[in-house]
This record gives sequence, C-alpha cells and structure tokens, in this order.
Amino acid sequence: MIDVRAIANEVLDYADRICVPVSNMALNKIVYFIHCDYLIEKSIPLVSAKIEAWQHGPVFREIYHEFKRWNDAPVRGRANKIDPHSGEVILAIAHFGTKEREYIESLIDRYVRFSASHLRALSHVSDGPWDLVWGHEGQANPGMKITNEIIRVHYKGGVRQ
Repeated sequence: MIDVRAIANEVLDYADRICVPVSNMALNKIVYFIHCDYLIEKSIPLVSAKIEAWQHGPVFREIYHEFKRWNDAPVRGRANKIDPHSGEVILAIAHFGTKEREYIESLIDRYVRFSASHLRALSHVSDGPWDLVWGHEGQANPGMKITNEIIRVHYKGGVRQ
C-alpha cells in the first residue's frame, strides 16, 4: 500500500500538468474515489490510511491537515512525511513502475476535472459508504470510519459518476 500523502501529491502533480486547480476538499474526494476504484478493480487497497466520514464527505485526515492552510483555494504545495530511517521531513513520493503509473494516472484522470461540489455530491449518494457511516446505520460510530468492506459492497460495480 502507498502513503496517502504520496497519492495526494500524484493527484496534484497530474492536475498541475493539465492546468486544473484542486482544492483540499476536491483532493480528498479524488483520492477517496481513486482508492475505491483501485480496491474494486485490483481487489486490494491502494492506501492504508483511515477514511473518515466528515460533514462534507470522505476525508483522509493526513491530507486534510497537510493542505488545510489553502482553505477552499487551489492547493499550491505538496505533502511531506517523516523519513522513518533518518527522522527528516521529506516529500511524500509514490514509487511506481511505468504500467502502474499509467494506471494510477488513468484513475486520477477519471475525477480530477470534477468540481469539489460535484465530487462531494458523488460521495454523498444515498446508501453509499459515506451515507451509511455518517448516518451510523442506526448505531454509534465514534470513529466515523469508512471501511474497505463498506466500499466493496457499495461499489462492486465500480464508482458511478
């Protein structure tokens, strides 16, 4: 699995190449949908980071906090992480082979041009993963975690745009 911050950086790099501005909210949703598609298409999770159900949809806490300084404006920086070997702050980078990079970029391309509000609406579909967790399925859910199993059950036919 890949560090979720590295996937966020991949999205931002791709968006910059095609001149598409991406806000923090849009970035969280794009990474969420990429993770969902990857999980469905490859049968393994792309990232191990916890997906939380927040008011405006699925959120990766690591991405939100890294880019919250941009508020609703386009993100202009990149995510860092702590190198476990040196303890230094380094850029979060995903290491892909050519075919895997092409595949990840095809997933990014599916969502990167959508507005944050459209991505939010897609993530708020009735009986979807966010809706089930946010609504607690009638049970307490203090962690507000959207699990891979909930995603698998809902998106077994693929994410619907």
